[in-house]
Amino acid sequence: MSKYKLRTLRVEALIKLAQSGDKEAMNMIMVKFEPMIKSIASKYYGAWAEFQDLVQIGFVGLIQGVYSFDETNKTKFSTFAYLNISSEIKSFLTYLNRLKNKVLSDAVSIESMFEDYSEDSDYYFEVPSETDLYQSVVYNYIFERSIEQMKDIEKEIVRMWLDNNSYDEISKELEISKKKVDNTIQKFKKVANRVMKYVNSAIAIGGK
Repeated sequence: MSKYKLRTLRVEALIKLAQSGDKEAMNMIMVKFEPMIKSIASKYYGAWAEFQDLVQIGFVGLIQGVYSFDETNKTKFSTFAYLNISSEIKSFLTYLNRLKNKVLSDAVSIESMFEDYSEDSDYYFEVPSETDLYQSVVYNYIFERSIEQMKDIEKEIVRMWLDNNSYDEISKELEISKKKVDNTIQKFKKVANRVMKYVNSAIAIGGK
């Protein structure tokens, strides 16, 4: 569908398209709700939290809200989005608070984690080139939130993998098959990638 036609649609129609994988519809929703995100982010802005980071995390909350919105609950999406955005920003600030005394140099390198995947892969992370991958609190937060959506054994597999353990080491330590390890890692990449690609779009749209 053309951008012109998308602009004529109501938010509810855009949400259905976005839920089905329409990237332009999702981008249109992000543009429409950018003022709300910036307004909410401004309420939480502080000396130890960059406004730009809060805006990007606000977009994460919006994106998650789009995917989880159910119009049968008879809740207006604007209300649902406001609550999701606020909740995500609060979660991020809690996460930052835990990191205040932590050295960021040990943050995971996204590039090294996905070096075996090509740009054509469904699981490739399109990280902006100017981003310092070793000090990106936002991206590491998204990783943490992605892990939270997984089952207990899956969380353990991912965390061991993020600690640079091989498939063989993970398989032996947890007494599971390498196939289980591989399936879990690819699931994690898929979950994180869905949010990551839209956050990168948010940066381009106006989350700067």
